Amino acid sequence: MLQSGGGAGLTLLTTVRDDALVLVTAAGEIDAASVGDFRLVLAQACGVGDKLVVDLSRVRFLSCAGLRALEEASRERPALSVVATGRLVLRAFDVSGVGDAVDVRPRLTEACAFARA
Repeated sequence: MLQSGGGAGLTLLTTVRDDALVLVTAAGEIDAASVGDFRLVLAQACGVGDKLVVDLSRVRFLSCAGLRALEEASRERPALSVVATGRLVLRAFDVSGVGDAVDVRPRLTEACAFARA
């Protein structure tokens, strides 16, 4: 585990798997109050390895600022993949167009396979 944290309704956990894949797991809401923590954790994860997966399957809300943080991370780590299952989170990706720039998968196994490829 690299870091756990978050605030204002967001929990973040970062782990490095055996094959140097970095997994950031978020739970709660990524909004104006918590996006700073989210952005910091993503930046730290980008500094650790080339393979990055962000699991948003437990995120209930994803703001535009959260989407921008993911876009920034994907520029740093093109092999970034996101797990998203919630209706509101998926809608945010679709409506914003960020889903065209960032790889979004419905399952963790699929996201990890993309990041490892």
